[in-house]
Amino acid sequence: MSRLPEKLKSIRWTLITPFLLLGLLGVAYGVWWVSLADRIETAILEWQTEQSARGLNATWENFETNGFPYRLEIKLNAPSINMLDTPHPWGWSAGDLRAEMLPYNLDHIIVDVQSDQTIHYSRRNAGALDLFLLNISSDNTWASLVDEGEGDQRLAVDLTNLFAQRELQSSDGPIASGIASAARLQLHARPSPGQTDVSFDAAFRAEDISWANFGETPWPGNAIAKLDVQARLSGLPEGLPSSLTTALPSASANGTKLAISEFTLNWGPIDMTGRGELTVDAKGRPEGRFTTSVGNLEGLIAGLVQAGIVSQQSAGLAFAGMVALSSFQGEPEGRVRLPVALKEGVLFLGPIAAARLEPLF
Repeated sequence: MSRLPEKLKSIRWTLITPFLLLGLLGVAYGVWWVSLADRIETAILEWQTEQSARGLNATWENFETNGFPYRLEIKLNAPSINMLDTPHPWGWSAGDLRAEMLPYNLDHIIVDVQSDQTIHYSRRNAGALDLFLLNISSDNTWASLVDEGEGDQRLAVDLTNLFAQRELQSSDGPIASGIASAARLQLHARPSPGQTDVSFDAAFRAEDISWANFGETPWPGNAIAKLDVQARLSGLPEGLPSSLTTALPSASANGTKLAISEFTLNWGPIDMTGRGELTVDAKGRPEGRFTTSVGNLEGLIAGLVQAGIVSQQSAGLAFAGMVALSSFQGEPEGRVRLPVALKEGVLFLGPIAAARLEPLF
């Protein structure tokens, strides 16, 4: 058998070598990807152990890693979080949870929950403990967390077409006690720069919120068309609260403050924008002051009359006074600047006591 000329041998290895290198790189990348997935699973298991020591029980039925080669996807089947070692137990569960990240950028995590979710919590009522179950469904439940280093993080949450049903648990079985829905809920938050205490800058948007059978219906109605808020929440207590009933008193004692730089509210007859500050007083009631610009004056007065807050005899005088005040202030036609105060359990819209404020805890 004749041998291939040396020149042909050289040509053959020139053709084969790039494919061999690509194959070796592919194998090395696969080994690295599997090793990375194992390290992330180990870190999650360590986090699970740490939280258990703090009284927070995080569980799931199955842990899967997928997405090779372009991304790293973690899927948890039947995940749940429960705070049991507390006088007011609470918890969250879902059918599944997916977290995705790029293998070369683990500082950006996208979390997607495509199944229904359940939240259970408790509330003290006349010495007894009421247990509630909140069943939640949505077209989309999506969150993004970006870690930019040195404590700088950004969180974004987006829910669309949300529907929730609250059930009161009893010895005879669940009692449906309320429903709520929202076309969209969005939250963006990040730690406040240059602050020594626990504080966050946040922007919140809600569209087409409605509810029924969640207690007494407030006078503006049970549907909010739009709520936009940009704020800083400062002076938060350290650590994860054991329940809402302990979080709010801790916030009150710690001097937690919500400084709202801008808000927009369209709620029934209320068409309002403004800014201000909000805290919680010693009795658990919201307290604060706002500078606002109010529109739809005629509809607002009519709503106050219908709710019995303003008498029919006073309505005309109140409307004329607001119109006159608007002209002096130089506000756009149909709008007036009004101070809004929450003090000693009463909401004041200008000089009008518009609503009574119940304790939050």
